[in-house]
Amino acid sequence: MKKSYILMLIVSLFFSSFTTQIHAQSEKKITIVVKDTKNKPVSGAVILFDNVRQKRWTNAKGVFKTKFTEAPKEISAFSQRIGISKVKYNGSDKVEITLKSNNDFKISGTPIQKNIKAIQYRDFYDYLRGQVPGVNVSMNNIINIRGYNSVNGSTTPLFVLNNNAIDQELLENIVPTTIKSVVVLKGPDASKYGSRGGNGVIEIYTY
Repeated sequence: MKKSYILMLIVSLFFSSFTTQIHAQSEKKITIVVKDTKNKPVSGAVILFDNVRQKRWTNAKGVFKTKFTEAPKEISAFSQRIGISKVKYNGSDKVEITLKSNNDFKISGTPIQKNIKAIQYRDFYDYLRGQVPGVNVSMNNIINIRGYNSVNGSTTPLFVLNNNAIDQELLENIVPTTIKSVVVLKGPDASKYGSRGGNGVIEIYTY
C-alpha cells in the first residue's frame, strides 16, 4: 500500500513537471523597440497585436516586453505625436519599429507594404473629422456637437468609452484602427445620461 502511494506520488509529480515544461515552452517572450527616424526611443507608444491593444505602453527607452502563446500576424505601434506603423511579425524575439511622420513601415530595415486604412487617420480627432457627421472639431481639438452653441459657457460633450465616462484627455490614447463605432447622441437621446449629457454625448466603442 505504501509503495503504491509513493509510486502514484512520483507519477503525479512527473506529469505536473511535464505539463509545466510544456506550458513554458509554448510561451514566447518578445521585446518590441519603438524609435523615431532620428533613432530616438518613442516612449508612451501604444502596442497592438492584430489590432488588439495591449494594456501597457513602451517605457522611457521605447521598449515594450511581453509574452504570448499565440503569435500575432501583425504588430502595430502608435504615437499620438508621430503616427501609427503596422508591421508583419516574422517570429523573432526582438522587433524594431520605426515611426515616420509619413508612416512608411519598416521592420529591421525591411520595408513592407502600407495599410492605407490603418494610417488614414492620425488620431481620434482626425477620425471624428473624417468619419463622424454632426460633430465639429477645431484645429486645437475643441469638440462640440452641432446644435450646441455657447459664447461663454462650455459646449464640450460627454465622452463615453465602452460604456464608461472618460475625460477628453484620454481620447488621444484611442487608436483609430481599434474603433468599432462612434454614436452621437443629443436631445432626448442623451437624456439617459442626465445633466452630464446636457451638451450631447459621444459614445465610442472599440474592439
